[in-house]
Amino acid sequence: MVRLWMPSTRLEENMSPEPIVIGTRGSDLALWQANETARLLDHPSKLEIIKTSGDRFLDIPLQGRVDKGFFTKEIEAQLIEGKIDVAVHSLKDLPTQQPPGLEIGAYLPRAPYSDLILVHPDWHDPEQLVPVREGCSVGATSLRRQALLKTFAPKVEASFLRGNVPSRIQKCKDLQYGAIILARAGVQRLGLDLDPLLVYEFDPTIWLPAPGQGAIAIQIREGDERVRGVVEAINHAETERAIQIERNLLAAYEGGCHTAFAALAREKDSSWAVRIGMETDDGRWEMAEFEDGYESCSAMQPDSIKSWAEIKTMPDSLCERISL
Repeated sequence: MVRLWMPSTRLEENMSPEPIVIGTRGSDLALWQANETARLLDHPSKLEIIKTSGDRFLDIPLQGRVDKGFFTKEIEAQLIEGKIDVAVHSLKDLPTQQPPGLEIGAYLPRAPYSDLILVHPDWHDPEQLVPVREGCSVGATSLRRQALLKTFAPKVEASFLRGNVPSRIQKCKDLQYGAIILARAGVQRLGLDLDPLLVYEFDPTIWLPAPGQGAIAIQIREGDERVRGVVEAINHAETERAIQIERNLLAAYEGGCHTAFAALAREKDSSWAVRIGMETDDGRWEMAEFEDGYESCSAMQPDSIKSWAEIKTMPDSLCERISL
């Protein structure tokens, strides 16, 4: 008897789709972000850990490097070559201009965008606007944080700080620094033991965050419709709109690594309230704010903003003590 082979539709129905390969750095925070992306995707996935220049060179300042892809270039190269399907990044690590052939496919819901200052008890002074004693060495990586310290705590020392989040915290515990400044999002996501450090949260409307702080970006190849269809389903529209405003302003002012620059966009009913801050050539920190519709805010250019003002009067309060 001759038997004819027929394809099994039941077998085809039960076949798992091809997994999406997620490229990520290997730090605890990067892996948290990649695993959170994998959790949200309604699709099988696996992680591919890729070491970047930012992971290899931990003893040099970041100024002038993030805009050159210091934390992203090697991951993006593998994405372009098709070795991975998506790349997961802390958005503030991404240059404002995407490499040819790549685009942002989705943004995850934004975490708190404020900065924290973690203070060793030996250097604590709750009576100060920034709650540390005069002469304290405060670990502050970015030009933005250094400029804000100079503005609100001119008698402390802003010090060079590199390393991953757990190692930075340990350095403060070991009194290599009297205090350190970190993004709340990273500290909160990792759930680290901060004892005995005292934790204060800066008011993000005064101590403005970096553009895109607290946001996670999923980068994909242009034209990859299979992957695009999967990642677009988890895009958080409100985060995307806020990020577009902040990053467009960052690009317009060419700030971030070469210039201390900060931006915060918040939706208010049918409009957006935007605050930006920047250090002037002579070292003063100035702020501007405006409110308008989304399209106007996202297209705002420097010559349209006339309301810059130097901070001459210190606020009554800049931060409050919290528990995480």
